[in-house]
Amino acid sequence: MASSLYNLALDFSKELNYTKAIMARQGDKGITVTVKPFLNGLQMDTSGGTFTLKGTTPSNRYVDSVATSVTSEEVTFSLNGTFMSEAGYYKHCYVEYRKDNQILTTQDIIFFSLGVSDISQGQADEYVSQLEELIRKYNETFDAFMAEIEGRVDSLNQQITDLTGQAKTLQDKLDALKEEISKLGNLQVMYSNSLDFGNYDYSGRPNLITNLSYSDISTSWTQEGSAPIPPDKNWVTDNGDSFTVDLSKFTGNFGLYFNNLPRPLVGKNYAWSIELKSEEPLAGNVFFVRPVYTNASGILSAYAKPINTGATTEMTRYSATYTNITDVISNSKCQSLQMYFPKELPRTKVTIKYNIKVEQVPSTSDTATPYQPNLLDDPYWLGKTPLGENIANKGTTFPIKSSAYEIYKGNTEEELIIGQTYTIMLKGTKSASQTFVAYNYWNINFGDLKPVEGLTDVWSLTFTPTKLEPGLLKDLRIFQSPKETAGACQIDWLKIEKGDTRTPNIEQYKYRGIGMRDSNNPKDYVWDLAPEYVEAEVTKKVAQVNSQLKEHVNDTNNPHEVTKNQVGLGNVDNFSTATQTEAEKGEASNKFMTPQRTTQMITKRIATDAEVVAGTDLNKLVTPKSLDIYYRDRTQVAVASYGTEDIALTAKEELSEASWRYRRIGDIVEFYGRFKLKEATDIVNVHELPTGFRLSTDFDDTSWNVPLNIQKAANPTSYVAGAFVERQGTNLLRVGGNSSGNHYVSGWWYTDDPFPTG
Repeated sequence: MASSLYNLALDFSKELNYTKAIMARQGDKGITVTVKPFLNGLQMDTSGGTFTLKGTTPSNRYVDSVATSVTSEEVTFSLNGTFMSEAGYYKHCYVEYRKDNQILTTQDIIFFSLGVSDISQGQADEYVSQLEELIRKYNETFDAFMAEIEGRVDSLNQQITDLTGQAKTLQDKLDALKEEISKLGNLQVMYSNSLDFGNYDYSGRPNLITNLSYSDISTSWTQEGSAPIPPDKNWVTDNGDSFTVDLSKFTGNFGLYFNNLPRPLVGKNYAWSIELKSEEPLAGNVFFVRPVYTNASGILSAYAKPINTGATTEMTRYSATYTNITDVISNSKCQSLQMYFPKELPRTKVTIKYNIKVEQVPSTSDTATPYQPNLLDDPYWLGKTPLGENIANKGTTFPIKSSAYEIYKGNTEEELIIGQTYTIMLKGTKSASQTFVAYNYWNINFGDLKPVEGLTDVWSLTFTPTKLEPGLLKDLRIFQSPKETAGACQIDWLKIEKGDTRTPNIEQYKYRGIGMRDSNNPKDYVWDLAPEYVEAEVTKKVAQVNSQLKEHVNDTNNPHEVTKNQVGLGNVDNFSTATQTEAEKGEASNKFMTPQRTTQMITKRIATDAEVVAGTDLNKLVTPKSLDIYYRDRTQVAVASYGTEDIALTAKEELSEASWRYRRIGDIVEFYGRFKLKEATDIVNVHELPTGFRLSTDFDDTSWNVPLNIQKAANPTSYVAGAFVERQGTNLLRVGGNSSGNHYVSGWWYTDDPFPTG
């Protein structure tokens, strides 16, 4: 009985050469063929295409069947009786794939259709059994092959999965890189009035406490604006970056304070840290460092858990966090840091650094970050926004001191606009019970001013008017609220600017920094003078010059209609300017010299490097540079050595051994050599002098050669020998003597050859 379900694996590149055979019976209608399509050994994309099983019957008749199901992994064909309409071995059977203009086909599939016969059932069963056994063996081979192919496919799929993961990782990195590149395209700007950023770590949060020094230490807490009460310098000494408290100088409890500190904001969390040590360990004996304020009853109270430190002998940084900032704390007239030394402490010395830090933190579980100076305050006034124009009334005189309900009243330099956002900022002091409130006229409340972090007694409000008093569009007033408890107030300055960003109340920023990325670290920026500062300085200088000019013009004691006689022009020769040639000659006595002509004249009188080396034009001046070149040219050393193998062919019969060397220093050639004569001989041509060591051409006009010293190791009786070098016409080294053996030759001569190289 023929199977009704066939699973095939076919490659449209025709790489897979094995497939199951399909055996059907003529007229069958229940045959299902499932195909896993591949292309070049990989799972094929089946989307958007049409699959058709096509065949050619034994009688050359064409039959086909379109796929009834197509998924991402397989294609299914349901064959009806028409496809098996004939019995026998089909000449062709394959799957065709069409998509747009693309046509792909597989290799041929073995397709056999059993015919309907009138043979006996036993014969039919035997025939079918033999055929099915043949096909079974074929299909076993196919199944083994498919197991191998599926293993390959699984491996390839795993590789594809791995590559996909790597590609995603790479894409994530590319996306991050694109974001960085995008940021680089938008240069960041920062402003500052000082570039003295020091070697601090700016990776942490901003410091919100005043930049402290010895002059800020007080022996008592004071209210806002009050000067510190300095300690006895015998008790508390300044070390530059720290101060030392000598507890042996007093008995009893002792406290020191840093007063007039910036205010904390209501509802915010803060961390603060301090660095200190003691001369001897204070384990079990603690002193307290804590922020303090005056409560509603005027009593000094701590509003944060103190750092109860025993202190070690090593400089150590201690920190603590605090929260629950209330209106009473934020508005207290006392904003101080107390260092309290109980009388129980050993009488030792405690050293505390000025690098105290206060920073706002998201929660009290956060820790303090490294110290950095307060960049929001003088001298830095660090910011990322250009200074906003102050549109407050320029005719107001500060400071304003008042106990009235209305403290400030002034017309802005331009009309306030409904819908436009403004930021108002002032430096001032008030009673703890009072609040600075901004108004238009007396009836339109813009809001309460709140403390500014990092700045002492500075208050700010950002508002957007929704209505304004008709006819009073410039009117701006500051009241102290509530009216019933109005007390002494002071406003030192006031600034109003457009926008929702508060900028410092300074004339201009001196420096501008440009950075490649948004950062709060000033060291991430390249700094230069701010264009606004340069422009302001130029404007100031121009105004100064104009003022001086005007003053000069108005000075009637100065002559403004000047005559030739008044300035003595009649005593000045009316000469023209010398030409370059006249300047270089230096002979004319009726010409003026310009700086350019003077330079040309001096240049003409200075020898060039080449002239100095050559020794020509000896009347010119020589510069130190040329002298250096001259002496270097005359102290260069070059050596050329030769041996027996270098003897000229014509002299090899007379000489059995030889070694000689030329040594050039500047333009002098020194010669040393040993020549072994086989027997007494006349002068022979030993060698042609190499270029760089040849006799100077000066000898062409005087003497044709230069004699050299020659000597035997042991002088024979009546010893006669000679050696010399010839002029450049022949360039020969010549040697001869009346006895055999070693002859030693030495001497020197001038050369004007180019200096040897290499």
